[in-house]
Amino acid sequence: MARPPRLEFPGAVYHVTARGNERRSVFRDDRDREEYLARVARYRERFRFEVLAYCLMTNHVHLALRCGPIPLSRIMAGLHSTYTQWFNCRHRRVGHLFQGRYKAFLVQEDRYLVALIRYIHRNPVEAKLVARASDYPWSSDRFLRHGRAPDWFDLHAVLPSFGLTPRVAVRAYIDLVDGETGLPSYVDLHAVDQIIKGDELFALERFEAAGQLDPPLRGLSDSAVVEAVMRVTGIDPDDTARGAAKASVAFVRSLAAYIGKQLGRISTRRFTRRFHLDDSSLVRPLAALEKTLQTDRALSDQIDRIVREIRQQGGATSPQRSDPLAKSANQD
Repeated sequence: MARPPRLEFPGAVYHVTARGNERRSVFRDDRDREEYLARVARYRERFRFEVLAYCLMTNHVHLALRCGPIPLSRIMAGLHSTYTQWFNCRHRRVGHLFQGRYKAFLVQEDRYLVALIRYIHRNPVEAKLVARASDYPWSSDRFLRHGRAPDWFDLHAVLPSFGLTPRVAVRAYIDLVDGETGLPSYVDLHAVDQIIKGDELFALERFEAAGQLDPPLRGLSDSAVVEAVMRVTGIDPDDTARGAAKASVAFVRSLAAYIGKQLGRISTRRFTRRFHLDDSSLVRPLAALEKTLQTDRALSDQIDRIVREIRQQGGATSPQRSDPLAKSANQD
């Protein structure tokens, strides 16, 4: 599946998670945790972002950040690369400390941000490390609970999410974290394309703000893609069943896999299974198709027509139609 794109712009709020490589510890003792937070404070001053919540577990980190003029990718690259260098030097080790790139959800404010802050601070409770969030010393829970924080933690940017006055907000925060709210948990809230926590309108606005006017089509099925490709290309199901026009059929399969990945982020493996092919069968054809697209305007126009066809149909799947591109006994 294609790697989800980053949506980065000033004012965006993110839930960042980073895990230790091979699930190993990224903090071996309190000295490591102190150093990590010192670097968060240092980069906050340098890159002008806001720290809304954090929790340092043994083998992973949760951060809630609101970015300023500097993109999140640059913030995290600086923070984690320098911390890794320091950690490796201190513990006499080499290699990656964090597992791959960090994960980040762009988070809608209001109820989504409130749910996120609760989720972050209850992480040690859910992991059964402590009985109450207030018992865990390496999260920002104590700042919100007492209404006081160091200069590098942006308490003023968090409390208004819970109440109109500091006293009301602190009380509401404590009730939210310590009590049974009856509200949906953060993990159960609506997500879009694995990169946004928010409703559909918010997601559309954010895609537009980031210059991505064509967000992935949610709910798109591989069947809908295949049928649209066949309608536009004019491939005859009878020809495919007889094993005729093999080159054309192979091209259409590649075209369907390419459009499915780009339009709906449907994995290539889904299409190889649908066409009864080996998992690696579409690797070379897809690479050739992408190379051809760089210079072939007619192919680009054809893909545009297929995409319009899919969008007009709403990604719907015709229920009782057989798949004419599935590999038959007469086809290679």
